[in-house]
Amino acid sequence: MGSNELIFFMHIPKTAGTTLRQIIQRQYGEEHIFSAYIGVGAATLQEHIDKLKSRLNQELNEQVNQLDQSPNQSANKSISSPLKPEVKLILGHVGFGLHEILGRELKYMTFLRHPVDRVISWYYHQQRVKDAKYHQESQYLSLRELITTLQPIPTDNHQTRYLSGDWLQQQLGQTGISYGECDRVLLNQAKENLRQYFSVVGIQEDFDGSLALCKKVLQWQEIDYIPENIGKDKARLAQSEIDFVVKCNPWDLELYEYAKTLFHQ
Repeated sequence: MGSNELIFFMHIPKTAGTTLRQIIQRQYGEEHIFSAYIGVGAATLQEHIDKLKSRLNQELNEQVNQLDQSPNQSANKSISSPLKPEVKLILGHVGFGLHEILGRELKYMTFLRHPVDRVISWYYHQQRVKDAKYHQESQYLSLRELITTLQPIPTDNHQTRYLSGDWLQQQLGQTGISYGECDRVLLNQAKENLRQYFSVVGIQEDFDGSLALCKKVLQWQEIDYIPENIGKDKARLAQSEIDFVVKCNPWDLELYEYAKTLFHQ
């Protein structure tokens, strides 16, 4: 991994990201990580992006100033040992396309999860966490009722939305694709982005194998972990509920199978 490469862990919600974050912190150190989670340090994604741009620009200016102040140093040494950016890794619930907003190349990585398991995990998270968006409704609505009545975007091919760039547009208040309107064009864009931009595509169901991939591609060390944020009281859903989630997420199911082929390659 080149010393000046900036890594972006695109954390799709409910894909083992919380466990992975403890490992990432050991790899890079908290001071070298920029976290972009809405409601943590900033009220909006735009506010996070503005802070990140400012920090990266400041680091670039400092690097230029240091080089200008050291004209007598060996030119070859400067070329072979570029100054390391303070921010080494960005992570957050931010959809694909951040590299275009920042105007610089990013080394993308992400983990995917079986879409049905991810949606079920999301539902129980809504029930469990009091400040979750649908906490109140999830107390008396079944998963199927919640989806049918409120049409939450996170239950509608959300991994395809993240990887295609649609979710980032919605996060920034731009026109996004409405609930139930995902199509093969969006899926194909998500597949293309995975193929072209992502150095690591992990699979939550093979977490250890995914960490081994990170170790190989990103030169990670000390990848032992204790699972975090695991729902412990998930009741068994009726098969009709599960079938309904399958019906609502055809593009995510195809994307997940595609991601597995990339992972095994």
